[in-house]
Amino acid sequence: MLRAVKFILIAAVVLLLAWWIGGLPGSVSATSGGYTVETSVPAALLLLFLIALLFTVLLRVAGGLRRAPGGFSAWRGGRRHRLGEVAVQRGLVALAAEDAKAAWAEAGRAKKLLGDTPLVLLITAEAARLAGKAAEAQAAFAQLSQHEEMSFLGHRGLLRHHLEQGDHETAKTHAAAAEARYPGSAWVRAQRLDLALREQDFRAALRLTQAPAEVAALATAAAQTSTEKGQALSFAKQAVKADPKLAPAVVALAQALRAAGKPRAAGKALRAGWAAAPNPLIAQAYLAPVNGLIEQVQAAAELAAENPGHAEAELLLAQTSLHAALPAEARRHAQAAIAAGATDARARDVLASLEGNPPGGGAKPAWVCSACHTPQENWAALCPACHKPGALAWQTSAPAA
Repeated sequence: MLRAVKFILIAAVVLLLAWWIGGLPGSVSATSGGYTVETSVPAALLLLFLIALLFTVLLRVAGGLRRAPGGFSAWRGGRRHRLGEVAVQRGLVALAAEDAKAAWAEAGRAKKLLGDTPLVLLITAEAARLAGKAAEAQAAFAQLSQHEEMSFLGHRGLLRHHLEQGDHETAKTHAAAAEARYPGSAWVRAQRLDLALREQDFRAALRLTQAPAEVAALATAAAQTSTEKGQALSFAKQAVKADPKLAPAVVALAQALRAAGKPRAAGKALRAGWAAAPNPLIAQAYLAPVNGLIEQVQAAAELAAENPGHAEAELLLAQTSLHAALPAEARRHAQAAIAAGATDARARDVLASLEGNPPGGGAKPAWVCSACHTPQENWAALCPACHKPGALAWQTSAPAA
């Protein structure tokens, strides 16, 4: 309704203006040489209007012709950009589907259309890596690392590349660069931890983890491999603090204390460890400085008193009594160990020895990995099978190692 009213008003104004012009009196004449043109004022005004209109149209046409090449280039550039985006999207889908051939083809198409943009470089590098083109992947990741906003992805790719090539030194350089570009990255920290563990650099590995089990295992290994007494003691204390029930950590602390000339403190540490979690390693370390079989029985009784009635305590007393030729005590403690829940073959082996029979073939205790469940005869900071740190736990009823 409003549009109709506006149209009627405009039409009325135009008609009034035309009527007014049409009623203007007088005439207009123009002479050129021997020619004279004469017309009325309304006709002359109409002619001037038409000339102005024609001139305006010509100017518009000329401007359009002048802008035509740029407009065509812009249209063509926009079309290339749209096609490049489509190639990038298809490349990402191909990477997700692990279609190396399609991903590489789309990466090449995107590069032709868009050039070496960061996203194109990323797709090119990942496609090359998926296709097994190591040199192309390395080159693309290196280019990507030069882009300020995407340099983390470039260093991340180069880190993976050099790890696969076994070049750990260069990998460490890119790991540090990646963490500098994105501080706090859990993935980079895990890779740096893995690199430190590969080189058995337990001190560096300790700075890269906060998991109590990993800290305890790595600090124990650091204490065991340290050549400086003070550092060994410091690492051993850190290990026991992280996990008071880890027997190798307790033993490492006792050994460090003995090396520092503190045998009483070492014995106290072993008794505290036994009270927390009895283990044959602790018993072995406690009895190591004791000479004489009867004296060892007495020392075993002293240690067992820290956790009386425990199956490991009864086993320790049974084994030391057997070695000291105390058959009645050995039998009593072996039977007590079975009654206390000892499920492995050690107590039955003591009874078999008392009867003059060879040891049986029952289950043996072992260190079992919590990640891959592989049993190991000896403890290590890293699982020998899957290399996970801090994963070995003592089990008295485990599969054969």
